[in-house]
Amino acid sequence: MDGEKISDYIDRYSDSLRDVTLCYFVDKKASKVLLAMKKRGFGQGKLNGAGGKLKPGETIEDAMIRESTEEVGARPKNYYKAAVLRFYFGGSNPKSENNQRVHVYIADEWDGEISESEEMKPEWFRMDSIPLDMMWDDDKYWLPHVLNGKFVDAHFLFGDSNKVIDMKINYRTAAGKN
Repeated sequence: MDGEKISDYIDRYSDSLRDVTLCYFVDKKASKVLLAMKKRGFGQGKLNGAGGKLKPGETIEDAMIRESTEEVGARPKNYYKAAVLRFYFGGSNPKSENNQRVHVYIADEWDGEISESEEMKPEWFRMDSIPLDMMWDDDKYWLPHVLNGKFVDAHFLFGDSNKVIDMKINYRTAAGKN
């Protein structure tokens, strides 16, 4: 729907967003980031970090660690929170059940070996050549900033074809960033 504004969605849905996690593994020495091709479910066919929904009684950090271990075989050991992103799905067929608040972490140390799972196929990419065209449309607006040490606090409104039609973004130095 043309004319949709992020402020309308923030006012209407911000209290009902489900919390989910994302974790990006970063090899600082090689200047690479781990992205994984989603093999099934929401976001299938897109590159993303590891992550997902919280289980009942689980903290956000516990969910991030569990999801990372399940999806790419590595358990984050040294990590920091790098972003809070809120996604709203509007357009001609709004899907409020997909609206979510995503807690993004960067892990630069982990236990275990990176490996493929039933849900994700991981691959390392140079940070200066991330294939943003193979990712969610919003990633181009925030992921490079997060990988460069900024904390991102943002809201994104998706329209038809899962394209960003409006957004509100704030950047600051990431807490916990060395």
